[in-house]
Amino acid sequence: MNTVAQSIFRNKRKTVLLTAALLLCLLTVPVIAEAFDVLVVKDAEIKPYHDAIEGFKSACGCQVREIELSDIEALERAVKDRPAAVVAVGTESFRRVSRLRTIPVIYAMVIPSETADLSADNLSGVSMEIAPDSYLSAIAELFPAAKRVGILFDPFSTGSFVQDASSAARDRGLTLVLKSVRDPRSVPARVDELRDKIDVLWLLPDATVSNPDSVEYVMLYSFQHNLPIFSFSKKTVSLGAVAALNVSPYDMGAQAGEITRRLLQGAKGPVRAYAQYPRMIVNRKVAAKIGVKINDKITGYAETVD
Repeated sequence: MNTVAQSIFRNKRKTVLLTAALLLCLLTVPVIAEAFDVLVVKDAEIKPYHDAIEGFKSACGCQVREIELSDIEALERAVKDRPAAVVAVGTESFRRVSRLRTIPVIYAMVIPSETADLSADNLSGVSMEIAPDSYLSAIAELFPAAKRVGILFDPFSTGSFVQDASSAARDRGLTLVLKSVRDPRSVPARVDELRDKIDVLWLLPDATVSNPDSVEYVMLYSFQHNLPIFSFSKKTVSLGAVAALNVSPYDMGAQAGEITRRLLQGAKGPVRAYAQYPRMIVNRKVAAKIGVKINDKITGYAETVD
């Protein structure tokens, strides 16, 4: 074989070896999954929904297309494109897209009564409610002397939550004193029935109980009878509750994003969860004003409202 032929042979051999090496590398490099195409439908362009969607994006690891519910034509076209999942942010959005049955639907920022009794297997999401035991743990820690916890609730809105709370309370040696409310106008009478029977009133995110007029009456009752209120939002603490557990929209969105990611990677659904990562909010001035002693250790790390 002459020199030219030998050179060509060597170059071809190098090319074959390099190609084989490249194929071997490609076979051994981990495959990165293709980004998911997820449709996010939101009730409106407001900050809580924006924060929830940002949290969702941070955890889902998917490509997101956002559509406002009012844009009906765009929503219909987007659904026809067969996204991998549809995420509803807000109650009205959930009401609209929960009718879908062939696409996973994940919800966030939806009032509890809308998700209390779901039967469809494609509906997953994050409740706006925090796990009952997390609430009771916080109440027991903040008010060590409290043993009787009052709850006003509408069985339709928060009945299943109260059932879970009753089991959790028994495990902690606490007594729940329950009063059902089916009409907001009956809230004052139900609150009066709790006089001298409870140590703390636990106010739930129940639309029947926590409407503005009812909250105003409950706060006034609290000051008149030195009864501490443990609630569910920073706003109610500003209005006169001693403390609350609150979950930020961003964290709820991130939790929904994690659920979506798991489902699209093949996890079995539905996945429905209470909101995680609650934060304690305390109003020390209200506690002092009504003469209620609270655990100072908690106020050292809780957010305070004056």
